[in-house]
This record gives sequence, C-alpha cells and structure tokens, in this order.
Amino acid sequence: MDPQILQQRARAFDHLFDAVVVTDLDGIIIDWNTGSELLYGYTRKEVIGKPVSLLHVPEDHERITEEVLSALARDGKWYGEIKMLHRDGSIGWIESMVVPLLDDSGNAIGALGINRNISERLENEERLAQLAHYDQLTGLPNRYLFIDRLQQLIHHATRHNRLFALLYVDLDDFKKINDQYGHVVGDKVLQMVSAKFHHAVRASDTVARIGGDEFVILLERINEPEEASRVAETIVKLMHEPLVIGDKRLMQTGSIGIAIYPRDGVSLDELLSQSDHAMYQVKHLHKDDYR
Repeated sequence: MDPQILQQRARAFDHLFDAVVVTDLDGIIIDWNTGSELLYGYTRKEVIGKPVSLLHVPEDHERITEEVLSALARDGKWYGEIKMLHRDGSIGWIESMVVPLLDDSGNAIGALGINRNISERLENEERLAQLAHYDQLTGLPNRYLFIDRLQQLIHHATRHNRLFALLYVDLDDFKKINDQYGHVVGDKVLQMVSAKFHHAVRASDTVARIGGDEFVILLERINEPEEASRVAETIVKLMHEPLVIGDKRLMQTGSIGIAIYPRDGVSLDELLSQSDHAMYQVKHLHKDDYR
C-alpha cells in the first residue's frame, strides 16, 4: 500500500473521537489512540503492554472475553454495550465493536476495538424512564407502571392458580390539610403516608400513587383473603400515629377498599372497580377503616 496512505490512516487513527484499542492474541494492549486516553484516563505509555482487562469491571471481564471470542469466531465481529472502568475507579458505559486483526495470510494476530462513551445517553434514558413510570413527589410507581404490574400479576396468578389482593386507599379529608397548612405541608404528608404504606407490606409488594391522594397496594401473593385484611388493619393503625412536621402534629387517616383475585374479579377493570367501590362504602359509613 502507498506509504502516504498509511501515514494518513495513522494520523486519522490518533485523531478519532472514538477510543480505539488494539490488542494481541493474548489480550495485551499494543496500541491505542488519543480518544482512548480521553475515555479511560490513561496515557498511551501507561497501558501499552498491559492486559485489556485493565479497562473492564473485574466481574465482567471473563464473560466479555468469552462473548467476544465466540462472536469473532462465528461472525467475524462483535458488538455490545458494556461497563468500562476509568483510571480513577469510576464506572461508565460504552458501546463497543471488536474486529479481528489479520496478517497477510489471513491469520488472526490480534483484535481492534472501537469504543464510544454512552454513559450520558444511558443516564438520560434512565431519567426519562423514571419520569415516565414513577411519581416525582413520593418516588412510588405511578398509574402507568401500576397498571403494567397489575396486568402482569393477573397473567401470573391465572397461570399458577394463585391469589393476590388489590387495596385501594383514599386519604380522608386530605383537602383540609392543603387548605389549612398549604401544599408544602400537604406534599410532606403524602411522602410520610407513603412511607407508612411501605412499612406495612413486603418488599415484593407494590405501593403506587395513582392520583392526588389516591394510592393502590398490590399484595402479590397471599394464601387467604384474611391476609389482605390484616395488612389493611396494620395500615389503619399506622395512620393513627401522628405526623410530626416542624412544630405541627397532624393526623391523616385513610379509607381502604379490598378486592381479592379471583374472588372479586379476574380482569384489571373488575378488580379496580370492586376495590374502589369497597373504598367508597367505607367513606360513606365512617371513614378511617377498611372493607
């Protein structure tokens, strides 16, 4: 090949924005460019002769090596999104493509990896997912995520012939809190009430906020309907404990309606309707209870 073309390629290699890492067959780094220095934090002098595992999160290295070698043998290239380890110990994410380096006879003599930092993109995607699926005030799943989990739970319970419970909780006279103390205090009440719900259920259960002062709780696996009643009773008792906000001691109770799958319904609409109906019966009778 024309020496001038080789020189041009060498200059381009060093000025690529992407990080290019070249290794021999033993996974030892034999070359890399300025983009790699910017991505990983090491100078070229510091990494030449070092194993490429230096750039991987330790627990991932063996798996990545196996995946890359298998793909190179099968497809002649490998592509994936993996964690990267920066010189300062921080962990990020890269999208990486690896191709084999061949000699004039077509024999593999090493590999060339082209890596691009996607940490910021993944963080943005995670942030958008958080906004789409979680209530920003309480951190609880929102209506969208709750509906998705309820549909999955119905499918799972039908398949395995299991019971689960849906508790519909509406706070009693919450508007008075906002009117008397303002929305800042009202928001704090919602956060503290959410924490009480979490204390009453298991880690596998779901607590979601689906409206201003409306919450739902999925008890994902119960052996008998009475289990749901016991959880509701616990919630009622917890809500009798005063909320201390600054110099204020506030009381905030709730009315709870319970629907049991499949006794009270087998569809999303039936379960929501039955639990909502039971909750309103409590509201109309005396509030601060469950049914």
